[in-house]
Amino acid sequence: MVSFLLSAALFLWLQATGEGLLEHYLTKSTFIEKQEKSAIPKFKTYVSEHHLSLKDHDQITAWVRDAKYISLYIYSNHKLLYSTDGYTSTAENQKVMLQPSLTHDPLLSNIEFADTTAQVYMEYFFEYKYYHVITILGVILSFLFFIVLVLFFINRKTSYIGVLENEIKILEGGNLTYPITMKGNDELSSLAESINEMRKSFIERLESEEQARVANSELVTAMSHDLRTPLTALVGYLDIIEYKKYQNNEALTKYIHSSREKAYQIKHLSDKLFEYFTVFNTEDNDLEFETYDGIQLMDQLMDEQFMLLENNGFQVEWEPGSIPFRMELHLISFRRVFDNIFSNIIKYADTADTVSIQYGITDRWLMIHIQNTIKTEAQEVHSTGIGLKTCQKIIGQHRGEIAFTRNGNQYSVNLRLLVNTAPTHT
Repeated sequence: MVSFLLSAALFLWLQATGEGLLEHYLTKSTFIEKQEKSAIPKFKTYVSEHHLSLKDHDQITAWVRDAKYISLYIYSNHKLLYSTDGYTSTAENQKVMLQPSLTHDPLLSNIEFADTTAQVYMEYFFEYKYYHVITILGVILSFLFFIVLVLFFINRKTSYIGVLENEIKILEGGNLTYPITMKGNDELSSLAESINEMRKSFIERLESEEQARVANSELVTAMSHDLRTPLTALVGYLDIIEYKKYQNNEALTKYIHSSREKAYQIKHLSDKLFEYFTVFNTEDNDLEFETYDGIQLMDQLMDEQFMLLENNGFQVEWEPGSIPFRMELHLISFRRVFDNIFSNIIKYADTADTVSIQYGITDRWLMIHIQNTIKTEAQEVHSTGIGLKTCQKIIGQHRGEIAFTRNGNQYSVNLRLLVNTAPTHT
């Protein structure tokens, strides 16, 4: 389309410029005048050489056709006998008379025919020939310009295709950081953009997989260390019991009790590990979300946790929200988050200080803040962080965010989740 429009514009410009130059030349030269003056002598020569009479219309017509750009009129006794406009020597047409005022016209010539003398009048249009030439040249040049433009644009596209081919080969070689060249705004540029987005997605996926691999490797290393300690102690206690190396029944009971504690510790770690891999191997689309009344659900979840905290000697400061809202979530997974959070509180928090819990709605976000004081003996405890990673994964699946912060002996959990605050009707 661009090539056609440019070619059409070029043709119009060539036509206007050529006609202007031709008109200027014709007005300044005697070229056309010379051609007009030579036309009558040429016709006289033709009539003389061929011994034409006024009845030889076909031969006269043949001369006019060869001469081109001439209109010929032949009169005899002031009557029109021949005309290139179609008049003949019929009785009706012979009534067309030559006006007496035209008998002395300088363009009117007497020519001797084989049968009589006649007056010949010619009209000339020689300049039309050159206007036609200008038009033909304009068409040819515009067409050639169109072809050149089309080939130019095709060459640009084929060159771009070659660039894309080379860049795709670079990506195939493993260099995914090489960017795809973006040119134009057509199907090829759209294809290049899609390839580039696919490249970025693949890089993100590889990075995510690498991060998961590193995290799993660190997790396995940490879990191996955490499992090895109680497992070694458990094996030692069982060996003492098996080979009866205890001193008395009281010592036996102590070893059995210690073995039981180590077995429960191993079970707790294995449950956490199983929970971690269950959550991380679950796709977001596999979770079936349901809608719940936010205030009722939060009251129910907190009541369950408050009972556990109070049974373990904690005091709770609770500030519930008052704005009605509804939330979509997978209840089992969401409950698991609170189980992990409050089990850590029971394990590491100081019962001498209050556990502060509050939530509210801010710009359609459910904001939950939980804070506690870490007990002294737990200050140096190094955890594998399986529970925290599990919570982050679950909240991420719910399109929310969770953050764990520690400031001295103060530990905080901040969770936010998108909810619907629109009023509901029952």
